[in-house]
Amino acid sequence: MNYLAHFYLSFEQEPLIVGNLLGDFVRGRLDHPRNAHYTTPVKQGILLHRHIDSFTDTHPVGEACRRSLPAQFGKYKGVVMDMYFDYFLAKHFEEFHAQPLRDFAQNIYVILRKNYATLPSESHRLVDSMREYDWLYHYQFIEGMRRSFVGMSRRFAFLKGIDQAADELAANEALYGAYFRSFFPDLVGSCQAFLEE
Repeated sequence: MNYLAHFYLSFEQEPLIVGNLLGDFVRGRLDHPRNAHYTTPVKQGILLHRHIDSFTDTHPVGEACRRSLPAQFGKYKGVVMDMYFDYFLAKHFEEFHAQPLRDFAQNIYVILRKNYATLPSESHRLVDSMREYDWLYHYQFIEGMRRSFVGMSRRFAFLKGIDQAADELAANEALYGAYFRSFFPDLVGSCQAFLEE
């Protein structure tokens, strides 16, 4: 899953929101001395991020969705699928959350900015761009998706070709939307169970 889903699945708990972002930047064991400065609740957010990724990668619906994607996306089909699922979550956000997406997104940006010092310096540019261009809100639009995919293809040479992913989404929205609706309730339930353990 991509950023919006990770934040949504933090269930409005600030340390989990921070940890869910850190999940893309913190590697290895959390009991390693280099991670000692993270609080226990933030570490739980990092573990939640890893749980979300693992659950998504191994779920039968996720596997079926990746198989449906064109071969041109190669081993980065998972990245494309994660972005698609954020699109559907954003587009139908009112079905999943009482707060409007714009308000939810703004609250996330405030929390990330407030915790800037906790975040590694290499994440600051991402957080600033996310807030400046309001990524989370614009995920609900095909054009927002297109900008994201084009930006990714420009920033990372190994993602060349991913800039065509918005066209694939527009052409087969019903197919990928069905995968999302089949998968997302399972993921929410799994995350709730994970946090209750």
